Amino acid sequence: MLIVILFIYNSNGYAQQALVLDSLSLEPIPYANLNFGNNQGSVSNEDGIIFTPKDHEEYILSHLGYQTKKLPSKDLKDTLYLKALAYNLDEVVLNNFNARDTILKAFENIPKNFFSKPYNQEGIFRYSLKKDGKGVEMIETDFLSYKASLEEETKTKISEVKKTEKYKRMNLLSGVAEFLNIMDPTLKNAPILEKLKTMNFSYAGRIENEEEEIYKIEISGGEDSANGHIFLSKNQLTIKEIKVEYLRNQIPELTPDKPNHNTRIASLIKISADEDGKQFLSYAEITNDKTVLFKNDSIFRFEMKGKIAFNKLIQGKKVKKFRSNYNSKKAFNKTVAKFKQKQQWTNSQMLPMTTEDLNILKDIYAN
Repeated sequence: MLIVILFIYNSNGYAQQALVLDSLSLEPIPYANLNFGNNQGSVSNEDGIIFTPKDHEEYILSHLGYQTKKLPSKDLKDTLYLKALAYNLDEVVLNNFNARDTILKAFENIPKNFFSKPYNQEGIFRYSLKKDGKGVEMIETDFLSYKASLEEETKTKISEVKKTEKYKRMNLLSGVAEFLNIMDPTLKNAPILEKLKTMNFSYAGRIENEEEEIYKIEISGGEDSANGHIFLSKNQLTIKEIKVEYLRNQIPELTPDKPNHNTRIASLIKISADEDGKQFLSYAEITNDKTVLFKNDSIFRFEMKGKIAFNKLIQGKKVKKFRSNYNSKKAFNKTVAKFKQKQQWTNSQMLPMTTEDLNILKDIYAN
């Protein structure tokens, strides 16, 4: 097992990656976008590491809170810097801005702002599980998605799988397609939006980036203490990013009839657009903290995290129609056993591993 762990760490030096930093604070910038080629791109992980292929003429590095930067291939270095933009808290806007009405209108606009024609996306899904702070399971799958229309749920075709041994006490009920449909804002009664509609919203300022004015709306309130933000463009009120965390204020007593409770749910979705301005989901992440009572009266705290990153959008005649190639009614960490297994954990180009991911694998293989 030691060989596997060493391979994980050493592989970083061979991957085409860069570190994205704030030009002033020199802090890593998570969730920055690098666009290249025809509807292709990558996103930086929580540590600011991003996939940087070397075979394109021009790259666009962007983040909602930073000045967009265009880079010729010769300027694609190991470290990339972005300049932070200042938030303008205009008193005139503040006094006349109805945040709730604006957000609800933006939600209503989603059907007309997103793709309505069939499309595919190439992506990667990574699931991890921690028990009492220690890593116990990880799964990573390469996949192709298919969405026929706004009204229909996403289908996914899994190609390759990397996985550790299944943690026997916990089943992963949601696979790739189910995860996407939870996070998809275009579906009717979309789960990611329905709970948000009950929250409080307040105007937190605006920024101007590439001649586009972006509003930042803060989220708060609710039965479960909520905090987070929504970024949306002033033009056509298009959603750019939603990040929200729900913390349970009161945790009921665990009983044999109700042996588990969610204590925290945190989610993030990032939305991109093609050259015609039509939007699509480019990154999604959800973390679920759960306290569980087992039959021997043992109580454990679990953290389940799922991440999806897309790196290519496929439209028109090249779109492939299909159904999901796994049984969504069975535990996903059981069904993935039938797919082609990669023998070693390497650092994925589309979704570089974070320090947390590597520590989870280290915990697993140390046991």
